[in-house]
Formats: sequence, structure tokens, C-alpha cells
Amino acid sequence: MTTNGAPWKPWEKFGFRFLFWFFGITSLLCVMLNAFIASFVFAKNGFDMNKLFKPLTGIFHWLDRHIYHIGYDPKIHSSFPGDNHFGVTFYLTLILFGILVTVVWGVLDKKRSNYDRLFYWFCIYLRYVLAITIIGYGIDKIIPVQMSSPSAAVLTEPYGNLNRFNVLWTFMGVSPGYMIFTGSLEVIAGLLLFFRRTTLAGCLLVVAILSNIVALNCFYNVGVKLFSLQMLLFALFLLAPYYQRLFQFFFTDSTTAVRSPKRFFFQNKRKKYLVTAMLLFIPLATIGLELITDYKTYNVVAANGHRQKIYDVSAFVAKDTLAPLTTDTMRWKRVLLFVEGHNMVVYNMQDKGKWYKFKIDSSKNTLTLNSDDKAKMKVFHYTYPAKDLMNLTGKWNGKDISVSLKVSPLDSIPLNKERVTFFEEE
Repeated sequence: MTTNGAPWKPWEKFGFRFLFWFFGITSLLCVMLNAFIASFVFAKNGFDMNKLFKPLTGIFHWLDRHIYHIGYDPKIHSSFPGDNHFGVTFYLTLILFGILVTVVWGVLDKKRSNYDRLFYWFCIYLRYVLAITIIGYGIDKIIPVQMSSPSAAVLTEPYGNLNRFNVLWTFMGVSPGYMIFTGSLEVIAGLLLFFRRTTLAGCLLVVAILSNIVALNCFYNVGVKLFSLQMLLFALFLLAPYYQRLFQFFFTDSTTAVRSPKRFFFQNKRKKYLVTAMLLFIPLATIGLELITDYKTYNVVAANGHRQKIYDVSAFVAKDTLAPLTTDTMRWKRVLLFVEGHNMVVYNMQDKGKWYKFKIDSSKNTLTLNSDDKAKMKVFHYTYPAKDLMNLTGKWNGKDISVSLKVSPLDSIPLNKERVTFFEEE
């Protein structure tokens, strides 16, 4: 793309008008994401982003019924533009409307020879949006909250029962060191984007990082494919002024220096200082709020992780002591307790778990498994014969049962026990 004051080619002007509209609107998703994260500093649950897009559901539903035909129904589908029906209609609508905007803009502004100044300031805006967003994801990995250590439910689930998303999240979560390494690269790439002289290095590093992220999201079925692809397109757009010289540098053995595009300045000192202050304050404030949010989240996640309990069933009595046979449909194999959320998971001998909400009454020594049907609520009396032992007595499938449970520490699981070594053990 020409950015040295010379007239632009018609296709360059058409492409810029469209991308200015499309990237300008979609970049607001990044702004909303950062605002959503920042809101956790001031409110426990943040704000509901679905409400922001709720007014668009009616027109998107009409467009889908008459044009797209992808089956979007606002009554059953989310109103947030992710990898879902709403997301597809959202991006398709932006593309169609963007073509209309581009044509009208071209007719009204057909005498303009180039958009050098607008391109320059728009690139600064995109640089900062992309930098703040990728730094946020990097901080989520340095303070490991994005892919936290796998829960007891994941660690005890047979590998073949996991979906691709859980495989990826477990792969990252069990190795905090690797996660911190990848997060550090994202933070470095974002920081490079803030400075004019390192913009090219930052863009190249961001393209490499986001290409890998897009591939992981696509092939491991992570629900942010469209969003990550959008950020990758931002980075490729920012590289546009450098394409020709980069090609010469890498493929023609040219020693020509890769120069930055033409710069523009405010002549008014007040405007110059105001812009400089904004370019300093916004990143610092956003990154600061991200750090505070992640630190608070990490403390909560770590505390909840220590309060998880894995109980192996050492004895199960239903009139007679039942042997641990895989064909038995009555006997339990394992029980998981999650204090946060008050969830209990009961696994049968086929390793199929059923989730319940539980409530403990310490005055009566009872543990109640809730059910929508009060007649089906299960009440057990519990005792602690020893520190790591728990006994439950009550009714299960219409029969009186007594269950002996023994705590199995999370650290006893081989995946958690393994430590990084640099020498093969003999």
C-alpha cells in the first residue's frame, strides 16, 4: 500500500475504505473485552456483555430468515458474537453493510487521491487495541488463570472421554512454566507495538503468535476462532506498508532498509500533549486493571483448588459388601467434592460421573444431594473415622447403603507428581 503522499490506486482506496469500516467496528469487541475484564475490579461478576448486543437480535433474526439461512434463533441462541449463530450473522452483516458503506463513501469522496493521514492514525489506534488485547492474554498466562491447573474432575476423567478443548487446556494447565513462557512472548510482542521504532518487530512477532493461536483454536475447537482470526487480520493490516520491502529483504537478497511509513503530527501543542497523555494513560490503566483482576482470580482459583477432594471408594455395602466389578451398576468407584459451587460427582464402576449439588448440615452431620424433585433428594449421614476417611450411610436407588471413602490427594496423581528433569533417570 502506498503511503508516501502519492495517489493511491483505486483498489487500494476501495480496500482501505472497507477495512477501515470492518476493522473499526470489530475492534470494539477488543475494547469491550478489556472493559469486561476491568469491570471485575469493581464488581464481582462484571457486566453482562450479552445485554450490549441484545438490541441487534431482532434485525439479525430477520436477516437470517431472508438472507443467511443459518438457523439463528434469538430465543435459544446467545446474543454475543462468538463462534456461534449470532457471531456468524454479526460478521456477515458487517461485511454486507461494509460493502455498502464503501461504495457510498467512494462516491462521496471520489476526488480524494489518498488516505495517508487517516491510515496513519487508524494504524496507531489498531496497534494500541491489538497490543492491549494480546498483553491481556499474556498476563492471563503469566499469572496462570486462563488455563489453570486441571481440576479433580479432569484429572480423574479417562483420556478418551475428554474433548479437544479439554485436551488443550489440560496440556497448557499442567505446565505453568510453559504457559508463563508463551504469555511472556505475548506481552513482549504487545509492548513492541506501542513504540514506533519497534512496530515492525512487534507485528512480525504478533503474526507468528496469532497464527499459532488461530491454528490451535481451529483444530482444538476452542470457541474464539473468529475473534483470534480477527486479531490476526489486524496484525496483517498493520504490516501492509512493509510488504514490498519485506519481500525484497527476505526473498531477493536486498539490503534495502525497511522504513516506516510517513508520519503525521499535530501542530497544536495542546493536542499533541493530549494525544500523548492518552497513549500513555489508556495502556497503563488497562494493563493495571488486568493485573489486579488476574491476581484476585488466581487467589480464588488457588484456594478452590486446595479445597477439592478426591475420594476413592474402599468399601460399598448394600446389604452385602459389593466387590469392585466393572459390571456392577450399583457400586460407586469414586467421589469428587468441590466446595466452591457445592458440587459432588459420583462415579460408577464404568467411570461415568453424575453431578449433584450438595448441602452439608454440620449440626446434624448430614450431606444432602439436591434434586429438582424433592422426593428424589438423597440424604446421607456422614462420619469421619479418621483424618483421611469419610463414611456415608443412606439410601441409593431404593437400597440402604454404607460407603467408606478414603481421600486421594491431588498430588498423588502421576500427572501432578511429575517434575521437570533434565537427566534421564536410571
